[in-house]
Amino acid sequence: MRKIRLTAILLATALLLASCGSQPAVKETTEPTAVPVEKFLGDISYTGDVAALVYEKIDDELDENGNPLWGIQYREITDIKGLLTQKDKPVLIYFYSSQSSDTGGVTALAEDLAQTLSDKLLTVSIDAVSHNDIASAYEIVSLPEFVLIENGKFKDMFKSSEYSYWDANDVVDWISSCGYVPDTGKLE
Repeated sequence: MRKIRLTAILLATALLLASCGSQPAVKETTEPTAVPVEKFLGDISYTGDVAALVYEKIDDELDENGNPLWGIQYREITDIKGLLTQKDKPVLIYFYSSQSSDTGGVTALAEDLAQTLSDKLLTVSIDAVSHNDIASAYEIVSLPEFVLIENGKFKDMFKSSEYSYWDANDVVDWISSCGYVPDTGKLE
């Protein structure tokens, strides 16, 4: 009897320790924090495998009338987990693969969404191959894919695997159905 009880205690301890190391990378979190998203953004970088697509003034760039030019800049993310769990601003994640070409122009779509929704949410691009832990946490099964985070928690996903064919309009319809209608007047 004592041997069975000791075995049960050891088994329970092993299961407890095993479960502590297998929690999802980002999706399941404790309480979201109220921190401005700018806290998680770093310098401009077009070489990273995770970046925020920020619509902002382009330094030292002016149009023919001397007005500042605006455009999408790729900003480093200094703390991806912190950014995805903050509740200051919703986040639209664009999952892609660095191992395949963007023949469908989905990156251009993500940039257009970042520009047209810049006052409503922050668009983030994540290489699902390099950040498999994050992709797995959101159960990404095909690429490209879009995930919407609100108040630091998963809200909805554009499931490209459920379409035999889809295009930019399908993604725009999906994000609009989530309450984020793109302001196409911002497109140049």
